[in-house]
Amino acid sequence: EATEVLDARSAVVTACAANELQAIDMVYIDFHDMDGLRLEAEQGARLGFSGKQIIHPNQVTAAQEAFTPSAEAIEYAQRVARTFAASQREGKGAFALDGKMIDMPLLKNAQNVLDRAKAAGKI
Repeated sequence: EATEVLDARSAVVTACAANELQAIDMVYIDFHDMDGLRLEAEQGARLGFSGKQIIHPNQVTAAQEAFTPSAEAIEYAQRVARTFAASQREGKGAFALDGKMIDMPLLKNAQNVLDRAKAAGKI
């Protein structure tokens, strides 16, 4: 889980976001441990990293899977985008979806999900 460097990893994500840069997570050095890589890459994706450095070809699939949105995340992001478009036609800014308020930061997050899905060939 690399908890000893969690603060540093979080600072990298924050600095990259503030400067509109992609945040690439650190290397997972045990290239034989795919489960450990997968867990750390998934944690990195949740922290806001956009990718992960790898050192061995065997790590490619696990890293790509961790940073590719799930079908459920893609479907939800598409619903957010559609509902936003409808609310804009009605002259509204924020709107509700599934009982939750959606505003610009959540819309941007949905667009990021859709951008990553498109880059991965999922849409």
